[in-house]
Amino acid sequence: MFIMLLVSALIVGISLGLLGAGGSILTVPALMLLMGMNEKTAIACSLAIVGLIAFTGIFSSIKNKSLQPKILFWFILSSLPAASFGAYLGALFADGVQTLILIAVMLLAAGRMFLNSPIQPVHNSQLPKLLFAGALTGLITGIVGVGGGFLIVPALVLFAGLTMQQAVANSLLLIALNATTAFGTLYVSPQMPEIDWAVITVMAAVGSVAVVAGQSLAHKLEQRILKRIFASLLVLVAISLLVNLFLF
Repeated sequence: MFIMLLVSALIVGISLGLLGAGGSILTVPALMLLMGMNEKTAIACSLAIVGLIAFTGIFSSIKNKSLQPKILFWFILSSLPAASFGAYLGALFADGVQTLILIAVMLLAAGRMFLNSPIQPVHNSQLPKLLFAGALTGLITGIVGVGGGFLIVPALVLFAGLTMQQAVANSLLLIALNATTAFGTLYVSPQMPEIDWAVITVMAAVGSVAVVAGQSLAHKLEQRILKRIFASLLVLVAISLLVNLFLF
């Protein structure tokens, strides 16, 4: 079991390092398929793990003065309440519903990576769209336990006028806050499942180290090819989740 835990942590951490915040989408599948967790426990653990790993990446953003307080404020204004509501709502869903939603989210992310269309930043911030994007990503984070970076990054570019590099740097703080808020909501609710803090600690620690390894590899690999490989992996994992849901 410990070997599977290390494998899970390495997969999540390296994916985060290679692809940025979007790599956290593998956390729940890793916990379910490799660690044998049930849906509710995997989502709760994922929120804690994703939040902790994302926090480790914030310090470089602060050091490089990459954070945009005004934009972050507006995004947080809609995303945190939505993350809390999403966590509460997800806990009430029947078993299997969150997994089906996660599969849909994974296929959506895979589709975006396959298309690989360039994102052109806007010159002026589009506040209503930014608020909607914040609410949507917060809701998804709360319901299925993913960071939502594959939605946050393009939203910050398209609706806030940030460059791709700035968007990635700011998305880490948003992911950390959304995941922490959703986990906190679950933690104080009667629906909070029993979780293994040892698993969370190991996954977060190993994952944080693996992020650095992934970042060093990312500079040596062609991002376009890398994204298509990851998109193919997402499709395979989504199929595995579907099989696991209906056959086991």
